[in-house]
Amino acid sequence: MTWAPERAAATPPLQLLRGLDSTWRGLDEAEAQARLAKAGDNAIAAPGQPTWAGRVLAAVRNPFVVILICLTVVSAATADLAGAAVITAMAVISCVLRVRQEWRSDRAAAALRAMVATTATVVRRASPGAQAMAREVPVDQLVPGDIVRLAAGDMVPADLRLLRATDLAVSQAVFTGESQPAAKHAAPVIAGGSGPAGAQPPPGDDASIFDAPALCFMGTSVVSGSGTAVVVATGMSTCLGSARLRLPRASAETAFERGVRDVAWMLISLMLVCAPVVLAVNATVRGNLLEALLFAVAVAVGLTPEMLPVVVTSALARGAAVVARKAAIVKRLPAMHNLGAMDVLCTDKTGTLTEDRVSLDCHLGIDGRADPGVLQWAWLNSYFAAAAADGAVTDVLDQALLACGAERGLFARDSLAVVDVIPFGFSRRRVTVVTRTVGVIGEHTLITKGAPAEVLSCCTRVRSGGRDVALGPAERARAAALADACARDGVR
Repeated sequence: MTWAPERAAATPPLQLLRGLDSTWRGLDEAEAQARLAKAGDNAIAAPGQPTWAGRVLAAVRNPFVVILICLTVVSAATADLAGAAVITAMAVISCVLRVRQEWRSDRAAAALRAMVATTATVVRRASPGAQAMAREVPVDQLVPGDIVRLAAGDMVPADLRLLRATDLAVSQAVFTGESQPAAKHAAPVIAGGSGPAGAQPPPGDDASIFDAPALCFMGTSVVSGSGTAVVVATGMSTCLGSARLRLPRASAETAFERGVRDVAWMLISLMLVCAPVVLAVNATVRGNLLEALLFAVAVAVGLTPEMLPVVVTSALARGAAVVARKAAIVKRLPAMHNLGAMDVLCTDKTGTLTEDRVSLDCHLGIDGRADPGVLQWAWLNSYFAAAAADGAVTDVLDQALLACGAERGLFARDSLAVVDVIPFGFSRRRVTVVTRTVGVIGEHTLITKGAPAEVLSCCTRVRSGGRDVALGPAERARAAALADACARDGVR
């Protein structure tokens, strides 16, 4: 019943609804429950929670604990019960500390997951002939063919194909890393050069499925606008679920675990070499095999730092507890060493650990010097674009310009009024505002802001030194070089 995203994007809405055996009025409850039983919950399967036996086994597999267990067996076999009891106590304390801390971390993580349970607005009917009603349904109850309504602030609950949309912008940073929202609309992607008005050509070979404007993906969020869409894939069949399946199931070994393993093998090698030598020499010199065996065991015990597992586990558990008080969860104790040994933390630009905020750094003229006029015109473009959208500002660059304008006291003259706004498009790559002077017939000003190459392609003159001059090849090359230099410095 699920559809591949590429196929859904290229299919007209009515044909897609027929293929999913659904309608604009949505599914009825009986059909939805039948599909849910067949497709399963709309949830990304979390890694299986370890059992108590699994936790204990993972703690016992620690190389130092294995050495202590071996020494316990040898000590008990040689009738050194006191020594066996002490060594056993060290091993048990180390295992209990680790199991308890990791159990508490898993329990805290499960509580956090329970807090973020969400719902989706779904159009369904109580029975096949009943009137369709919009209702809130738990996200994990969605099925392919459900009709979902999206609004600003919603998380996209499944992989969706838009049926209609109004000024819809979706943040896809979880997949693409781009903080800029992607514009979405319901026009299908078409093959060939002909098709209905508004249809989009298929993406090139180097394009991503996330560039398809008619698709919204599970895990993304609606920044602005609204839309109605049909569910084409749920759960592990979604793009997010497919990515989860590609993740390695076993956690990578940390540097701390590698160090512990190397030290443990070194101790084992020393014991395997030293204990037999001591046993042979002592038995030859003294002639008492039992006494020689006890002495060899004592040498092996002396080579082993029995308290080391307890000390190390206690230190890691203490660190995890301190971090937990800072509202962070460490699920695996060995990860604490990696956290403490970190010199440089590299993150992406999606705002996971950063502010996800763009700020104004400079406003330059074509000569590379600060130009207040550039800032004024750019601010006016953002100001009137926001006014036309009733104050809804979704573009991060517009937010930065308006914030800077508020700090510097920029204002629009009362004599200026907005006539029209041509919003940003991924083919034009610029936003244009048309203003008029109140009381003056025919006096209009067009202000455009966008990608340097696109803006330069529209210009014939440039203001330099307070006067307008022709924008010749030399000036174009200078402007392009300035834009490239800013880009190399990380300035958009």
